[in-house]
Amino acid sequence: MTGVSFVVTVYNKASFLPAVLDAIFRQEGDFAREHIFIDDGSRDDSVAVMEQLCANRADVRIIRQANAGPANATNAAVRAASMHWLKIVDGDDVLAPHATRLLIDAARQTGARFALGRNMSFQNPNHVVFPAAHERPSICRYNLFAECLKNVPCNLSPTLMERALYWEAGGCDERLFIQDFSLLLRLSWREMPAFLDRTVSASSDVPGSRLTDNQRLMLRETNQAMTYFLAETSGLPLAIRHKAVERAFGRAWKWQHRKMGASIISRWFWLYALAKLGPPGLVSPYLTSTFDAFAAPVSGRP
Repeated sequence: MTGVSFVVTVYNKASFLPAVLDAIFRQEGDFAREHIFIDDGSRDDSVAVMEQLCANRADVRIIRQANAGPANATNAAVRAASMHWLKIVDGDDVLAPHATRLLIDAARQTGARFALGRNMSFQNPNHVVFPAAHERPSICRYNLFAECLKNVPCNLSPTLMERALYWEAGGCDERLFIQDFSLLLRLSWREMPAFLDRTVSASSDVPGSRLTDNQRLMLRETNQAMTYFLAETSGLPLAIRHKAVERAFGRAWKWQHRKMGASIISRWFWLYALAKLGPPGLVSPYLTSTFDAFAAPVSGRP
């Protein structure tokens, strides 16, 4: 059967790693597999924990690098991968035992090069209970790109993709710190994924454990990723450009309004209004200015 490269980027995840790696090593399915774990300059015991958990396993490679962020680390790990499929997993996410097997089946049944399942949250990484599964989950093609135009629909842990498709989409954008959204946006523009109606992964809901806890960074990078995508992708229909531009200015206005107290007389509201009502070309030149909406506040302000 076709092989799978499991890729995990790790930064200060020592307490999560026993559950994360155990779930990966227990993946069901008759397929070849390799495990690429990359430590992105952790300052805790992550490397020691990985070395202990992976002792005597010939199918594991542990890479160490100076801290460069998850986008850079993911690319470095994928460069070391050799299998047909990539199963990228966050360093604090846990896979259901059936995750990889069912995602491969979903991709094959639909002819897709990219598959996606459902994700849930957990409080305790050592006690993750996945919902009872139906024997024959619903499988269909899913317009993930439409969801990416609106928000960040998921991370990479509930996905499976061809390694070749990963590089065709450009890999993770190292101009950005967070790896998920930009890659999902570019993947889903190229390939409508198979959607598996089954929970295949679980993400930590422990406060302070995830990059997505930093809303300011997440929203800024969502707008950066969308700006790069619009500038670098030819053939996008006008309706898609309009929706993308509107959502970008909407994020900037809502953050400024809710977090910084901006009013309807601010430039953020009027740029959003122009983006919503006018043609995308009217405000597109100002897209990079939305990055400033998420700048760190001046000392003494909220």
